[in-house]
Amino acid sequence: MFRKALALSLFVSLVLSGIFFSPAYKAEEEEFYEDQPYLHYELRIHELDTKSINEEDSNDFSGSVYMRREYSSEESKNFRELLIKSYKISILDEEYIQNINSILTSVEEGTMDAEKGIDDISNLTTTYDGKAKTFLDYEITTSEMVTLDMITWVRENFVMESTVDEIPRGVISMRIENINETLDSEGDIAEKINDIEYEITKEHYHRETTINGGPLLEINGVQAVWSNWELESVGPTSHLLGGVSSQNDNRLWIGQWMHIEFPNATHTSGNHTLKFEWADEDFKGKETSFHVGLGYGEVFTNITTNGNDIYRDDFESDWFSFYSDNNTVGSFSANFGPGYPDFETYSWQEAVDYASTLTYNGVNGHLATITTQEEADLIYSLLDGSSYWLGGFHNMSNPDYLEPSNGWEWITGEPFSQEFWGDGEPNEAGPEDCLEVWGFDKFLNDNRCHIGWMGLVVEYEMTNGSNHYEAYVPMWNWDMENETDVFSMVMAMPLSDEERNEILKEQGDPDADDDGIVDIFDEDDDNDGIADDNDMDDDNDGIDDENDRCSGTKSGEAVDEDGCSASQIIGELSDEEGGLPGFSFIVSIIAVLGLAILRKPRL
Repeated sequence: MFRKALALSLFVSLVLSGIFFSPAYKAEEEEFYEDQPYLHYELRIHELDTKSINEEDSNDFSGSVYMRREYSSEESKNFRELLIKSYKISILDEEYIQNINSILTSVEEGTMDAEKGIDDISNLTTTYDGKAKTFLDYEITTSEMVTLDMITWVRENFVMESTVDEIPRGVISMRIENINETLDSEGDIAEKINDIEYEITKEHYHRETTINGGPLLEINGVQAVWSNWELESVGPTSHLLGGVSSQNDNRLWIGQWMHIEFPNATHTSGNHTLKFEWADEDFKGKETSFHVGLGYGEVFTNITTNGNDIYRDDFESDWFSFYSDNNTVGSFSANFGPGYPDFETYSWQEAVDYASTLTYNGVNGHLATITTQEEADLIYSLLDGSSYWLGGFHNMSNPDYLEPSNGWEWITGEPFSQEFWGDGEPNEAGPEDCLEVWGFDKFLNDNRCHIGWMGLVVEYEMTNGSNHYEAYVPMWNWDMENETDVFSMVMAMPLSDEERNEILKEQGDPDADDDGIVDIFDEDDDNDGIADDNDMDDDNDGIDDENDRCSGTKSGEAVDEDGCSASQIIGELSDEEGGLPGFSFIVSIIAVLGLAILRKPRL
């Protein structure tokens, strides 16, 4: 769905913690840049769904931690070496599979005896096990660089454990281990052949990773347990590709997630305490920043940190941020419990009440409803790029109520049509029971009723049978005398389709046929005379849309099997909001709320 909103929904939906491993810093004789090394931690506690919570049957606390770190030049160099070694091991695995398949084919066709086939597989396995282990001490030369093929491979195959001990790993290690077990088993030769044939079809192995120990991170006195690392992003391109890039700066930043749980700490609607301490840390970076977030339906009531000033919306907020100075990391304690942030704009119910106070030519208004395409188009024409409350809500008392789409109603009692939802909506991503319209993208979305920072669309049903509509957005004006912001709702300044197109062009949205109209607004993306609704390959790159991961490929650019050109892959890496599920390097276990890093012991 559309960049900012999708990022916002992700931000709101996640909630507790995780961690990452970060090695002890080794002093380097280099002058640090102003913005690096730099650590950023985000802790998010999974939401408390007040719509369905049951005091007798509630879940333990769980959540996630996100860590972004900008590494030094030396650390970035080490990670590139680790990446190259890991990729070479994956190539070795492909060769191993091909050779095993060749033996299995010979056995199946009867040109090789099954017993000899098992002997050959055993010898081959020993050989490739030795080859894989040689990469542990392999010296990477300056001529060996990260390639685009490697970047593609890393998205799905890089093994997180390698970031802890800097030992390259790949599927081949687990594959060889399992095949050796099969070879040493008591089964007959036919069973062994079948088991080996199955084993070489595996592309991935599920690895449940649980981290023990780490910084103190407690909820209600229960220590956090971390698991399930995920590489999220890496960049910029110059930091990864090093000398291949036109830029001289070869440093790397990495983003990564970890899941976190607090066994037997029950997530109820009561009051809770959160505590984080990092007893021993020697990070020598520029600064450390923390962002701590709660789930929907909860607010912080008391916060104490060892860092600099605390930033938050108000005294009872569902988030706070703070910074720690160089050579320190943050510790904090906080209380939290039931409640909602007091936004300085209207929640859905407040918007309902406010709209009823507005008048137009003596007629009172109400939040707008949409029952026809003509009415939708008229309302869309009034909107800028903001989101706006409409008069729709999910009524759990409706006899047809069913998540996520049945039981929606208009406050006027008019029939509710499902035709105006955006793709994938409604999706009940948490307790989303109130209706908004995304002004920029022009479709309906379900959202949480207590969300603020929204505009609203008001409808006036005139006595002559016509309807009048007005769209309002929040605005704050500085009151110099009282030194405070004054909140008000003002009429929206609508965006034209041309303005929307220019905004998307500036954001880099694809325009495959270079006609000045971005593909999302272009009815014939590749200018081949076939309307996109009937075109199975919108960008004419030879990959049908269903299997094309990179839409909008420029005409004439070569693409890989996913429909991605080299420039598109590099573009992903260069984007700091990045789409590349990334990689991580010398990692650290970063934990709760503000988040944490576990240091790898010095060697």
